[in-house]
Amino acid sequence: MRTNLPWGHSRRGFLLLVVIAMGLVLLALGITLHQSSVRQNTSLHNLASAEVSHFLAEAGIDASVRSIREAVQRAGISGNAPPPAVWSLLTQPQHLPDTSLMSYLQDTWNKDLEVFAAEVDPTAEIRVEVWLRGFQQTETDPAAWVDPVAKTGYLTIESTGKYRGMKRTLTVKRRVSVAGILPPVVSKFTLHLKDAGRGQEGRFNMIRNDYNGNLTDGPRPFICLNQATPDYPLEPPPYDPAKSNDPQAYVSRGWHYLGGSKVRLQLTSGPGRFGEIFHFYEVKDPSSFQAVRFVTPTEKLPPVFSSPQTIPRDNDPPQQMTTYTFGHSFLLEGFHDKSNRREHDAMYEGNILSGAEKATFGANSSLLHLYGEGAPGLISRTKVFGNVQAVFPQFAQLDITTTDSILDGKFKALTPPPTYLLPSLTSSAFNPSRQLKDFLGRRFGGPILWVSLLFGSSLAEYQPYMSRIVEMPYNTGYNAIQDYLSNSIPRRFPPRSNILGEDTGQAIELKRENLVLYKGPADAPRLAAVIQGRVQMELESIAEFWKRFYDPVSNSLRLNMVVRIRNPDKGDLILPPSDKPGPLLVEGGGLILLDHGNLLFRGVRVANALEALTIFAPQAMTVRCVGQAPQQVNVVAPLAEFSAAEKLEFSGTLCVGTIAADERCPGGFFRYRERQDPTRGESHLFSKIFIDEQDSSWHE
Repeated sequence: MRTNLPWGHSRRGFLLLVVIAMGLVLLALGITLHQSSVRQNTSLHNLASAEVSHFLAEAGIDASVRSIREAVQRAGISGNAPPPAVWSLLTQPQHLPDTSLMSYLQDTWNKDLEVFAAEVDPTAEIRVEVWLRGFQQTETDPAAWVDPVAKTGYLTIESTGKYRGMKRTLTVKRRVSVAGILPPVVSKFTLHLKDAGRGQEGRFNMIRNDYNGNLTDGPRPFICLNQATPDYPLEPPPYDPAKSNDPQAYVSRGWHYLGGSKVRLQLTSGPGRFGEIFHFYEVKDPSSFQAVRFVTPTEKLPPVFSSPQTIPRDNDPPQQMTTYTFGHSFLLEGFHDKSNRREHDAMYEGNILSGAEKATFGANSSLLHLYGEGAPGLISRTKVFGNVQAVFPQFAQLDITTTDSILDGKFKALTPPPTYLLPSLTSSAFNPSRQLKDFLGRRFGGPILWVSLLFGSSLAEYQPYMSRIVEMPYNTGYNAIQDYLSNSIPRRFPPRSNILGEDTGQAIELKRENLVLYKGPADAPRLAAVIQGRVQMELESIAEFWKRFYDPVSNSLRLNMVVRIRNPDKGDLILPPSDKPGPLLVEGGGLILLDHGNLLFRGVRVANALEALTIFAPQAMTVRCVGQAPQQVNVVAPLAEFSAAEKLEFSGTLCVGTIAADERCPGGFFRYRERQDPTRGESHLFSKIFIDEQDSSWHE
């Protein structure tokens, strides 16, 4: 049954639903507005609290930054004397993880900040910490240079403020760099010449001296001491002859690189200051010395030397036959102009050496004495790189013995004893029937000999055994000296052992324990790029450099960093400045990169053995030393010519283009600083830690 409601009842029900819906909407809107108001109020409070915490963090930076930086300086990473803790931390090899410095510094600021925060609000806190962050190694390529200590990163001061549950952290960053001040690669060398002789290597030798080591004319030589000696001005070593006589000592001593197509070193003779008789002589008394013979092994001689020969005497008519045994030996002599060793000198009398050879080589000897100190137990053994030839007169002679006791007595009674020298002969002068006799022409019962009897009928067969001027690789001659260590009697040539092999320097390797520092050519082609990458501060002029780092009161240089001087005016860098007295005292070492200009040294003295001063002048054309004060400095000027106006006392590594062959040269000494040897672990002591003077970042 269908019931029909009046229309008015339906309308009233609909309106009721609309009213209820609107009420619900208004209720929801009210709740939403209330919640929004509450959230806005909370956000305003949080924002205010955050601003307060930001203010607290900022106040922490402002109030403590000076104290922190003073504490960092006291900790030794801004140029002051470093205590072991922080300095050792930053100079530890290879990777440095993010590290808090709070345990290394004297924290005087956080207690003051705690009192300040309590005055703001009981819930307020301020905490400031110091960190080393983001450090990366900067020299890792063995083809350029590997320094396990070199790195860059940041010193960060991090201030955290807390207020009513809110926290803000502000960070101030300053860049920190750790860089070595020793020149890469060449710090292993006493002397490193890029182009010895400037393409005229034969003129590199100009010294003239007699058999006593006295100079007859010409310049004085430079003597290289490749290790510390008892009179060394820096870090003198204990005098240990046994250790110094180690045949492998060259590994830990200064090396030499002589670049050029073919460098000839004609070594001096004589027992005086400028003579180097310790090369090939056993010297017990400099006033009385005896030459050491080198015996040619029998297997290297013609067959006639291997068995006794019966031939006639020279003074018994009718000719009496006697049995003789023949050997071959020679002396390698340094050049000399005159001799008081004996009445007759084989080089200039008796036509032992040909006139052509004497005219070619003359009586010159070396501008450089690379073997250095000759005192017992301190004879230098050093590695020489480059195409370096040692030039000697080789006085060859026959060694004759006989089984005839009467004739043997005559031999021994003669003064001087009979000497059968084998003269140098040109092809036109060679005659296989030429008679070989005592060089004084004496007849005493010796054998009657012809060249062809022993050596054959051609000059080619005789030539290897005759007296002559010989050139040999420098280290080949040096190995002959090494036989002296093993008391090899008789000494022979070539030597039994080959301690120092010939090396042109195309590929060297420097290692510190198992770490390869460098592997490449000895001329170090990427040296400039490595040094430029170490720069910690740049200055425009030399005047600005002196204004910043020179202390006129103590006449000292306090550098403690790697600095670059652009020097667009190309003026000379003079140490000390020309208007200041010398020598310049270096109290804080460092490295100077001089973009342009030459170098002039008037005396440089290092305050202590743990400091060094290195100057790299890639465009310098001259490096000069004047005055008699010592020069304790490392110099790298690959294009420059080096000269000294007075007798030189140079301690450090010298890397230049060449040494001036000046007849007025006063000579002197180059001394290697063993402590600077990059293959030794203690070389990391020559590192400088620098903090930039400006904040590089301020962020939240």
